[in-house]
Order: sequence, then structure tokens, then C-alpha cells
Amino acid sequence: MTDNQPGNKQSIFFKIAAQVEEEQLSEIVGIGVRGKYRIKNHRIYLSVLGEKSEFAFMEAMGVVAVSSPEMEIISGAGGFDHDNKFVLPRYHFGPLAQLDMEVAMYQLANSPKMRELIEKSNADNSGIIYFAREGHLTNWQRAVYLVDEKKNIPSTIVAMSHKAAGNIYTRESQLSVKPNLEGFNLINLEVLYISDPVASGMQHVKMLEELLNIGCVPKTVVTIAPMATAFGMRVISLACQEMGIKFVGGCCSALLESTKPLRYYSPYPTANKNQVVDEELHRFIRKFFGDKLNKVCIRCNWTGTFLGGPKMPLKASEEELKSVGLSNQELKNICNLITVNKAKSAGVYERLIPYSTRLLQKE
Repeated sequence: MTDNQPGNKQSIFFKIAAQVEEEQLSEIVGIGVRGKYRIKNHRIYLSVLGEKSEFAFMEAMGVVAVSSPEMEIISGAGGFDHDNKFVLPRYHFGPLAQLDMEVAMYQLANSPKMRELIEKSNADNSGIIYFAREGHLTNWQRAVYLVDEKKNIPSTIVAMSHKAAGNIYTRESQLSVKPNLEGFNLINLEVLYISDPVASGMQHVKMLEELLNIGCVPKTVVTIAPMATAFGMRVISLACQEMGIKFVGGCCSALLESTKPLRYYSPYPTANKNQVVDEELHRFIRKFFGDKLNKVCIRCNWTGTFLGGPKMPLKASEEELKSVGLSNQELKNICNLITVNKAKSAGVYERLIPYSTRLLQKE
């Protein structure tokens, strides 16, 4: 039985998504605010990143997006590896990508909006839900601890997945097993962090509906989504609004595009500079890739690029790119045109050197 059949209530996702389909999201994002903030780096990062760092951010639709070298190589313009070769996020693999994710989440947790929420969060009034498969990569519990070493927020992993369905998105969300929420104060949940990339927003809405079914209504829901589309974040925010829940989001570098009709394939913005934090980096990368950027998902198999070893993500990438008339070789040829000297001449080099590169070059 699917959600569209009698006897099974359809998720409000579909109603809200239909509404968002009619919106001009880039214009909505464009009325957000921009700024900068400085942080004192934690002692474990000092030797590589120095004592302090400054980041640009934008806030739009309730979402905080932050630009840093680590954020850009996770879900933005890309960056240089330790061999001084430029790579797009989809070619940034494995443990080095995980290292940059760790630092990026620490930086996001230190943004003014997130720090405000972390100050309110404690073990008795907050919780963190990671979705399997990618949600745990953020290790948000650790990021919160590094901001405030008195904080140890209860956390759990929920087995959330898609199943085929007869709707325009060809899928619906399902929980494989009942969520284990041991340690959560379900009757007084002030702040609930939900950690997973966001494409359509379907899975987050499903999780919220499941919580409401057991009488748990968080006062604030915070989506920690390193890779996030404007469409998906908008859907989640409107679902929260309908449920009487305050919404805050956090992501890396940009509110990504999402390709119709499935709203699953998520490219880095091409013409929509409203949706990126660092407009100068956006112009620099677009000069080389042009409209090809809007054909290329920010990462191919999102789990595979972090956990799949060196071969699996490249094989999956080749199949994906072939479907849009591109290839890994074509993209890598363009990457090779982006040299250190060109980045320095454009004044963007330092913004393209992530933690993993600095760490290896330091050795």
C-alpha cells in the first residue's frame, strides 16, 4: 500500500512541494541578508588553520549558508588538492573529504545563528537525529561539543529511505524501523537537529510527521545539511510552519539547484548568484565551466564520494554524466585549466585551499 491509496494518509510533503514548484526560489533567496563572522579556531585545528578565521555567510528562508575553503570543496565551487590540482566537490573523496566535512561543520556550528541555538541546547531539551546513509558524516554532536565542551547532546541514527511510488517524484519516504529515541526528552524537545543532505525535503517532512504521530512536537527544528537545495529547504521550512514549529537550516556554500521533475539531482547554481555565498568564487568557477555547472550534480553518489573508496564514485559518476551528455574526462580537462596562478591572479586562491590540503602540504 502506498501513501496515495485509501487507508494510508498522504504526507503533507506533496501538497507543500506543489506550492514550492510555483515559487521563484532564487528571488526569495535574494531577499536574504549577508555578512561575515570571525571565530577563534579550536586548539585541535590551530596548527593548520591558525588562531582565527573569518567566513562569509548568507541567511535566507531561515537557512544559514556559510562559505569557507572546507565548505566550498564539500558543496560549492571546489578547491585545490595537495598536488595543487583543482577538483570539483564530486572528485573530493574519502577520508580527506571527511576531514573537510568535520572542519566545515565546526565552522557552521560557530556561525552566530547556530551558536545561539547551541547555547539553548542541552542534554535535557535537545537531540540530534542522523539519517542513514549520509547524515552521520556531519558528526554534529562532536561539532556542538567543540563549540561548547559542556554540551553532550543525545543522538541517534534513523534508517530513512525512499521507495518507488506513483507520483511525479517517483518515490516516497519510509522508515525501515521504528526510530530509537532513547535519551531524548520527547515531551520537552526545545531544539531538534536533523542531519542529512537535502534534495527534495521529502525525508525530513516524513520524520517530522512520525514525531508528531508519537506526540513529539519540537519547538525548533534545525536541518544540518552540508549539501542542500533551495527547493528542499523551502519545503521543510513550510512544513515546519504548518506544524507550528520554528525552522532553521544550515548548509555549505550555496543553496543548490534541483532539477525537475524529480527534484533529486542537485547542481551547483549557474546563473543564480543569489543562491551562493561567495559571488566572486561563483564567477571564477563559472568562467571555466559555464552552463555545464547546471548539468552536474554537486556530488554523484553522495554516500559513495565519502565512503565508497576511489573506484565506486568514479564509476557511478561516469554513468550519471553520460546521461546529461558529459563525461568525467571532459570535466577533469576543465579542472586542469584552473591553475594555482589563475586562482591567485583572480584573488581567490586562499579561498580554495581546504583543511585537508593544508594538512598534507604542511607535512
